[in-house]
Amino acid sequence: MLNTILDSKLDSFVISTGNVLNVNKKAGQKPTEELIDCLAVTMTESIFNEKEKQLQRAHNELAEKIDEHGRDDIKVGVKIFLNNDSVEYLNEAVIATLKVLNLECLDNVILAYHPCSKSGHTANGVVDEAIKNDNFEWGANNGDAINNLKELWTHLEKFAKSKKICQLGIADLDVDSLKELHQSAVVPPSVAQINLSACCVVPPPLQQFCTANDIPLLTHSDPNETGMH
Repeated sequence: MLNTILDSKLDSFVISTGNVLNVNKKAGQKPTEELIDCLAVTMTESIFNEKEKQLQRAHNELAEKIDEHGRDDIKVGVKIFLNNDSVEYLNEAVIATLKVLNLECLDNVILAYHPCSKSGHTANGVVDEAIKNDNFEWGANNGDAINNLKELWTHLEKFAKSKKICQLGIADLDVDSLKELHQSAVVPPSVAQINLSACCVVPPPLQQFCTANDIPLLTHSDPNETGMH
C-alpha cells in the first residue's frame, strides 16, 4: 500500500482510521500511542482512492453507521486540532470529513487552536498548573494568536453560512480571548470547551461569561499535542 501511495506522487492525502474504538487498544495507552496503532492498522487494512486523495479502512464503518441509522437520527460532531494558523489545513479538514463520511453538513465543529510560540512549542504548554492558579492565558507568548484565531474563525463562518456546519464551538480559550472572539464573530461560538484538568476549578469569570451568553461550557481531556513530529 505504501508503494502505491508513493507511486501516485501526491503532495498530500487524507488518512481515515475509521472508528478507533474498534482497533485493539492496549490498557493505559497514551493518545500518541493510540494514534500510531490506528495508523498502522489503517496502512495494512485499507483502500487507497487516488482521485479523492484518501486512504481509509477497507470497512468504512463510520459511513455505514450513518446509513444504517439515518442522517436525521444522529448527530455528527468534529473537533479540529491546529497548532498553526493555516487556513488551508482548516478548510481541508472540513472538506475531507464531509467527503469521507459522505455528508452534506456537519452538526457541530469545535476548533482547538493551540498556537505555537516563538520557540516552536504550543503556547499553552501544560495548562494544569496555570489553571489551578487561576491565571491561565490562552496563546501566551504569541502576540498574533487572537488575530490568527479570528482569521481561522471567519473561514469556519463561511461553512456555517453555506450550511455545511450547523454549530461552531471553541476549545481552551481564557475568558478575555473568548470575549474578544465572541464580540468580533458574525457567527459566535455556541459551545466552549475547557480541559478536564480544570473541571474542579473552572475560572469564575469564564463560567460567568458563558452563562451570561448562553454558551454551554463543557470539559474535555484531549491533549494539546500528540507528540508526533
